[in-house]
Amino acid sequence: MEKIKFSTKDYKVEYRSEEIIFLPKEFQLFKFLYHNPSRVFTRDELLDAVWPMETPIDRTIDDHIYRVRKKLKPLASVISIATVRGQGYLLSINEVQENPLIKDQEVSSSVINLFKKYHLYGQGNALKLLDEHQAMLGFKVDLPILLYLHFMKGDFSWFLEQKDIPFWEKCYYYLHIYSFIELDKKKCLDYFTYAIAAKELPEYHRLEITLLNRLSLLIFTKQIDDAINLLIQSKKVIYTKKIDSFIPILSITEGYLAFIQGDIRLIEESLDEIKKILLKYPYLREKASYSVLEGIYYLAKNNEDKAEHCFNDGFQLFREAKYIPGVLINMNIILFFLKELKMKDSLYTHYQELWEKYTEEYKLLGLKNRIEFELNSYLR
Repeated sequence: MEKIKFSTKDYKVEYRSEEIIFLPKEFQLFKFLYHNPSRVFTRDELLDAVWPMETPIDRTIDDHIYRVRKKLKPLASVISIATVRGQGYLLSINEVQENPLIKDQEVSSSVINLFKKYHLYGQGNALKLLDEHQAMLGFKVDLPILLYLHFMKGDFSWFLEQKDIPFWEKCYYYLHIYSFIELDKKKCLDYFTYAIAAKELPEYHRLEITLLNRLSLLIFTKQIDDAINLLIQSKKVIYTKKIDSFIPILSITEGYLAFIQGDIRLIEESLDEIKKILLKYPYLREKASYSVLEGIYYLAKNNEDKAEHCFNDGFQLFREAKYIPGVLINMNIILFFLKELKMKDSLYTHYQELWEKYTEEYKLLGLKNRIEFELNSYLR
């Protein structure tokens, strides 16, 4: 059967569409039995497991088992707690018949299209719900979506743990994770360039790396002429092939180029154009990136308070989209422009400390050498 999800924070248990709220000791008792199924536990053993430092009354276990059973009624078909006379209690997990729709191609195709739409519009909560209820809804995500979901959540170490997934399916994500961590963006650009030249790279990844990712790295390594030439090429391909999903992020990238060029008129024109594009393509992650870009505009105008307000709005939108890579990418961008604008003051210290916090939370430094080893093994 699918695993039951335990939330220690609010003593909540979820299984498919069911949600059960326990009291703290009820939650601990059920969790202990669930993780030790098909084994009889005496009352004393359960007391030691759940009430180790307390002296509960004699009927504590019986009363809690009664309440747990009552709350578990919605899951009666899959979970049962039996009384074994003279011995104690035993939890059993029953096998659940697989949803027949899992093998229905029409259902799978429809849900995958829904995934793509939610992804495009940055609907992180919807993506999370679909991911968590695949079996109940009768579909199973394909490998590209599975990879994206782990990337979106910031589950970066997962990619290194999946030895059965080919490197070339993970290459795009390795490149991006590495680019968050490595300070030498020229080195990052080299890896992206090597990847494009490799025939094994999936075409849908090659297209995005070619048209968008290399362009960003050319800008942030200040290779302005090359960036302008690639921008012209990327625009031509994207608009000719009508790759609408690339248009907002391309316009935002063009905005960064305007900042690097230092032309305030061009910057303001670019910001106005992006606003118009986002009205047509209201993608949440791109709205978040625009807020950060607008914040950089206010930095350049020496309005740090307004800049920080825009940055906070951007990060809030990324959190709504449940898109951790967006937070990390834009932390890199903010720190880059704070250095460019020679603003190594309290604001720089704040974002540097915030970056260090994210580095620790997502274990980025521990991943760097391992990912670099993978990239060197296949790309050089």
